[in-house]
Amino acid sequence: MLPPTPQLPQARKLIERDRYFVLRAPRQTGKTTILDALASDLNAESDIAALSFSCERAKIFSDDIAATEAILLDSLREAADLSGWLDELLPPDSGPEGQAGTRFGKALSEWCRHCPRRVVLFLDDFDALQGTSLISILSQLRHGYNARHKGFPFPASVVLCGLRDLRDYKVASGGDPARLSPASSFNILADSLRLGDFTTDQIAELYDQHTQETGQEFTKDAVNRAFELTQGQPWLVNALAHEITSEMGVSGAITTAQVDEAKERLIRKRPIHLDALMTRLYEPRVERVIRAVMEGMLPGTDAYLHDEVSYVRNLGLIRGSGAPEIANPIYREFLLHHSPLCADLLRREQQGPFTDEALAEARMRIFGSPAQDGGRM
Repeated sequence: MLPPTPQLPQARKLIERDRYFVLRAPRQTGKTTILDALASDLNAESDIAALSFSCERAKIFSDDIAATEAILLDSLREAADLSGWLDELLPPDSGPEGQAGTRFGKALSEWCRHCPRRVVLFLDDFDALQGTSLISILSQLRHGYNARHKGFPFPASVVLCGLRDLRDYKVASGGDPARLSPASSFNILADSLRLGDFTTDQIAELYDQHTQETGQEFTKDAVNRAFELTQGQPWLVNALAHEITSEMGVSGAITTAQVDEAKERLIRKRPIHLDALMTRLYEPRVERVIRAVMEGMLPGTDAYLHDEVSYVRNLGLIRGSGAPEIANPIYREFLLHHSPLCADLLRREQQGPFTDEALAEARMRIFGSPAQDGGRM
């Protein structure tokens, strides 16, 4: 893995300034691993107790606030117990008494009251919270945040980590993403950071760790090809390397031909990461955006699709700040071979991988119009 600080320099600065913020990234981009590494780096400093824990188990209690609080506090304590901390740094063994909708905040306050260090909290998989439970947890965080200047003990920095951007959390809680009132639970969040994909240099650095360990080299052209096919998506970058070194049993220097073969093998295998693309297409707003991209439309210019395009981009399925395209060639080819949206394309007797030229011809045949600039898959 790559060290977290160079990938998230803004996060470290916000934590040092005691800010609350959102950290978002598509699934399987190494987000949890980086959070754990960042917490470990912070804990190495004498004045910080940084803890990352998952909200995943609370996803079944969208409107049961008491159950959500109990699960979150249990997950927090479990993560702390596994941290190897001294007893003086640990949160309380049991949750506080009180009305549902206050217990999570009270527990954090009690922990910070006796902890000799500044508490920094990473709420991983925060997307799991929905409805009234999401509103309740955010409201308790807002209450504690606003009371800190009066001496109220509360975490110095809180990071909400998941797939969503701030506007998407607003939608998940049943609110209007275009309106954030002064009393909103969301106005304590100073920023929304996105964990970026790997650059070519970062892929080279990652693959070089394999070279240093085994002596097997990735040629420069192979690294460039891996970036071209994945556009730096971390799971795909690692999956290609694993396929080549572990499944294909390649010996000697790794070339572009072997990267291409690994790509074909991944698409045929339909690993869970790629199959999850199919699951996402059952969401109407995802399906609308992907279909628009396939048809060569420019959904980025249509106001009614703006929020949907933003949501699908945050999921990591499309890229581009203007007219979007499918996030990388591997996703594109997988969708073309397996997506129900591409049934007409699949009926074509196409040999080898789909090219942009073949796609343009297919769009003309299916949709009756040529591909528009910037609307490529």
